[in-house]
Amino acid sequence: MLSVVYYRRPPLPKSFHHTSRRSFLKFAAAGGAAAVIPSCWKSTPSKSFDIPGEFIGAGFKAGHLLRQPDFTSRIPGKSEEEIDVVIVGGGISGLCAAWKLQKSGVKSFSVLELEPWLGGTSASGKANGTEFPWAAHYLNIPPPEADCLNEVLEDLGVIRGYDESGFPKIPAEYLLKWPKERLFWKGQWREWDPYWEAPEWEREVLMKFEDEMLRWSLFKGQDGRRAFALPVMYSSRDPRVLQLDQISFKEYIRSKGWNSPRLDWELNYACRDDYGGTIETVSAWAGIHYHACRNYDPRLHKEYPSHTMTWPAGNGFLVQKLAEGISSQKRTGCLVITIENIKEHIDVGYYDLNKESYHRLRARAVIFAAKQHTAPFVIRGLPVDRKKAFSEITFTPWLTAAIHVSRLPTDVFHPPAWDNMLYHGDALGYIVADHQIRDQRETDAPSVLVYYLPFFEKVNDARRQLLEQDHKHWVNVIMDDLTQADGELGSLVQRIDIYRWGHAMIRPDPGILWGPNSDLRRRPFGRAFFASCDATGLPLFEEACFNGIRAAEEVMKKLEVAYETSLRGLNNAST
Repeated sequence: MLSVVYYRRPPLPKSFHHTSRRSFLKFAAAGGAAAVIPSCWKSTPSKSFDIPGEFIGAGFKAGHLLRQPDFTSRIPGKSEEEIDVVIVGGGISGLCAAWKLQKSGVKSFSVLELEPWLGGTSASGKANGTEFPWAAHYLNIPPPEADCLNEVLEDLGVIRGYDESGFPKIPAEYLLKWPKERLFWKGQWREWDPYWEAPEWEREVLMKFEDEMLRWSLFKGQDGRRAFALPVMYSSRDPRVLQLDQISFKEYIRSKGWNSPRLDWELNYACRDDYGGTIETVSAWAGIHYHACRNYDPRLHKEYPSHTMTWPAGNGFLVQKLAEGISSQKRTGCLVITIENIKEHIDVGYYDLNKESYHRLRARAVIFAAKQHTAPFVIRGLPVDRKKAFSEITFTPWLTAAIHVSRLPTDVFHPPAWDNMLYHGDALGYIVADHQIRDQRETDAPSVLVYYLPFFEKVNDARRQLLEQDHKHWVNVIMDDLTQADGELGSLVQRIDIYRWGHAMIRPDPGILWGPNSDLRRRPFGRAFFASCDATGLPLFEEACFNGIRAAEEVMKKLEVAYETSLRGLNNAST
């Protein structure tokens, strides 16, 4: 879950040490092994572990209440209060929408969030003396065109000015510390060089891929825009670029004559990591964007280096910053049941899970920052084409786990890093939550390991498994997986809490990003305005930020509120 770094090198540079998570895990099929992605979650664990813990979060089951036919009839007939804007969803897009409204002088708004806390997939927890992320746990320094994200990060004190070349100044404690990552491969932990022991023909394929991604990083379309920008809507609309969204990443790779097991593994890992998919399911545009949008190639680092920022709470650190100052405007434990346009206003009905009571709000506008697959269940009167646009989205389920340990596992040659990656199975491995604040000599201090498992095949079956299997089953899956790499974990684990994300992230299948229905996911419906990263199609913090701000600016334009745009990069771009 770090940035990919590639560059051309001499034939046998065995001493070279790569420092990018994606770059070596992806190539872990060294020696010509087939790029097979097994599915550990489908099998019965070989061991049984008696470890306490619980499922975390209300959303997995509470959201299904929307399907009850009589649920909406319990909402009061009259509104109990009137406000200017209701924000549905307290994830990054909802919080960035609130940030923009508040900064522009709009005080009458409320954020309705289903969970007991804000943040969505950027939420965090605390245990064993440290904060930890429940999912999203890092952010790359934004590329120069990401004006809205830079503005937010400046406001939060993450970016503290710019140097003479325009590169953001970031506090040292926010930049990822060494050791950054390690890989468990062929029975041992190691640093990984993707070219290690590679045959000559595969080294040549990998170099060609690196050069191709560098070419796309530098490519500008006929409209003068970067082919692959962040935010996505700042990217070129050149048809030569957009046509890449119509084919799979695998089709693109094979069209180049690349048939390398190492490259297949690398790209499959990258797609699972950021998109919850594989090269067969993700569009070529999305696959290339991953590698070309953030100046990952070291040949570009003198111009604008791509560094990783992280915190013990992961992106929960940014959630906490964004949530400051809106305590009176947030309402957690609230399930929005119905949204209805009524002439010059819009009504929002919701159920308070804590008080077990039903309520109706009247607003001048709604920012829908929830997952878009719920929109047809909630927003009344949606036309058929809108419902189709929302229903064609594939959402990848994930399981994440907070593993409380009495101390970190030991390894003489390669002790735990921030990111600890596994070659075998579906899981991406685990991070050490307190890595940024831990003295590397404090090996005996308690910690929290955060484990990541995406379900990228048969997603409907995976959701059923997540809902039906008990806590002990998933503990055994996790421990069966991790003890293959760290055998002593069985004696170190104190507790495992599990978060089940039924619809964790939108998957950028071919046609989702730039297809004929893509604009319908962004277009307002009456006084309902759509945010969340689903609106533009990539499940990234940067996209959630952009879409929250975009929706807030659309609302203020509708309400005739004066504001200064944070989206200067949209000039001369079609939205």
